[in-house]
Amino acid sequence: MGNTAVIVLAAGASTRLGQPKQLLDFGGKALLQHILEQCKPLHFSARFLILGAYSADIQQNTNTFDFQILQNEHWEAGMASSLHIGIQAAIAHPSAPEQVLVLLADQPFVSTALLQALLDTHQSERPPITASQYGTTKGVPAIFSKTVFPELLQLQGDRGANRLIRQYEAQVAILPFEAGSIDMDTREDYQQWRDALNPNQ
Repeated sequence: MGNTAVIVLAAGASTRLGQPKQLLDFGGKALLQHILEQCKPLHFSARFLILGAYSADIQQNTNTFDFQILQNEHWEAGMASSLHIGIQAAIAHPSAPEQVLVLLADQPFVSTALLQALLDTHQSERPPITASQYGTTKGVPAIFSKTVFPELLQLQGDRGANRLIRQYEAQVAILPFEAGSIDMDTREDYQQWRDALNPNQ
């Protein structure tokens, strides 16, 4: 299997949460820091971090390692606009990645082991898309082969790649990730996450 680029989408304003979800505390570090650290042990031919709202604060409070930071000046247009920037950067990169792994900044239970399992599944089954499944949802973290890059670039709004995953549903390889349903959209989400991490408190 050819090389893989990773794209972390972290440009949103977290309007429902009321504060930058990228900087929520995760055991003494920012949530985005945790996500980036899970990527660090894995081999990627290129690493892209898409920032928008709160970009300066995030860069000041996060070690972005060797991720190339790309600014989404139109982050208010929705997640698809950030995905476009990442895919375009991957296409233009000298390493010419054969697929991209797409991550969000607000799924706290993402782990290196999960990402490696996605990579292994994609390599063994060679589907157009390998996605995580939580409940009835098939979504990110997910790997997209270059055959679907043109369709990723046609996505619009805030639904991200889920629409494309549904379109290819019969051909998508799936990896269970039940904790993927916990994200940080609201204060209630954040409290649910903290309760899950500290069940005895």
